[in-house]
Amino acid sequence: MSFKSASLPTLTVIKLGAAHEFFSEKILPQLHNYKTCTLSQFGTAEQLLELLKEDKLDIIITSKRFQTPGVEYLKLMDEEFVIVAPIDYQILESDNLKLMEQWLSAQSWISYGLELPIIRRIWREHFKKRPLIRPIHIIPNLHMILKAVENGAGLSVLPTYLLEKSLNDGRSKVVFEPLKVKNELYIAYPLKNKHLPQINEVMSLIRENK
Repeated sequence: MSFKSASLPTLTVIKLGAAHEFFSEKILPQLHNYKTCTLSQFGTAEQLLELLKEDKLDIIITSKRFQTPGVEYLKLMDEEFVIVAPIDYQILESDNLKLMEQWLSAQSWISYGLELPIIRRIWREHFKKRPLIRPIHIIPNLHMILKAVENGAGLSVLPTYLLEKSLNDGRSKVVFEPLKVKNELYIAYPLKNKHLPQINEVMSLIRENK
């Protein structure tokens, strides 16, 4: 697939797949540096992998490394997730894990999904148990979750790359900073395209601006 115009040469189109939040924060600000055209699609790790296997995408950014023949993964970065609260939220002052877990369990939570993705990770990693909480709002969009937190709707868990402006502007704050978890992100692409210059150029730009 290529784009043509009367005055411009034909440009290759690179088909990119990512979570829309990562795309918005990390790829979109750098699109003006791309020397190829792009066609972007958003979805879950599972959805994007299927599109990659069907040759409907050339490169995906994914948090899951599947054992898939013909697909290569390169480590991109570590996402760091923290607990976030509205700026004026009254926080328990304690470094006792049991007291922190009890306090957190009693708060209003906003989650990306019913299965408490990432929230569950924090509980298992730091409290060695499953969270016994029922979120008051399910919002499958990290930008919207942050806005809901800023507006006082409750607590949530968000990646730090999304928070810089909100924290600097005094609209939210990190709660119990040591209770963080990391998530590995990968660039995945078909092995057969490993030596294509356009693919390598786009991957280099993504890695430079992570």
